[in-house]
Amino acid sequence: MAAVPVSARDPRISAFLSARTPSGSVVAEGVWAHQCLLQADADIDVLVLCPDLLEPSTRRLARDLTGRARTAVEVSAKTYARISRRTKPSGLASLVRLPDWPLGDGHIDGVPLGVSAKILVADGIEYATNLGALIRIVDASGTRALLLTNRQARLEHPDVFTASRGTLLTTPVVDFGEPAAAADWLLRAGFTIRLALPGAPGGFRTPGGELPGPTAFVVGSEGRGVSPQWRSVPHEPVSIPMRGRADSLNVAVAAGVLLFG
Repeated sequence: MAAVPVSARDPRISAFLSARTPSGSVVAEGVWAHQCLLQADADIDVLVLCPDLLEPSTRRLARDLTGRARTAVEVSAKTYARISRRTKPSGLASLVRLPDWPLGDGHIDGVPLGVSAKILVADGIEYATNLGALIRIVDASGTRALLLTNRQARLEHPDVFTASRGTLLTTPVVDFGEPAAAADWLLRAGFTIRLALPGAPGGFRTPGGELPGPTAFVVGSEGRGVSPQWRSVPHEPVSIPMRGRADSLNVAVAAGVLLFG
């Protein structure tokens, strides 16, 4: 399939010109980002190419992407400058559909969770970069999924894709909305819910380093911490010892300590 030349008025590039990416999609831009799309077998809805900006070394990548995208269009350098969020545009931008991760009792996308599964719950996350970093940590630690409650940052924000290093497209992320719904699903699946609460008497490490069955760690928002809704469900309070002057860690750093510890 060849890319079709279009102008800035073409409806297929309206999502790139809008300040708010459509729900369920994310905009990826640049060579690295598009290499991630191929590796993740991403569902590319619209690929935008600017032949005048493509380096010779990226033309094969552009051809591979054109063959994978649902729609591929070409634009002028002037039009691409309106699309790009970069100071040095590469001539590659895509609107990508976020994957769906259906849940059942004890499984995600049809894959059983297992008795040693770990899940991270992020409650009330406000900043896109932190949300992306949390997704990256879930991937890197082998944690099964990230559950979101009281979410404020949008998954569709381009900073989420960038901060996640592209793992947004391969890591199960499920938005439950209310904590009660997430807690109900976790408890039905036999998870122990451990809330990260500053000053809690219980440490986050367990004797021998092994968690007693499937475990969900809940981290809270950057300003207010874990919401009262989570504190009302059956849980174990845990904390990370603070040995210096600081009384807390960045939420993504705290999640890394909990999941790798």
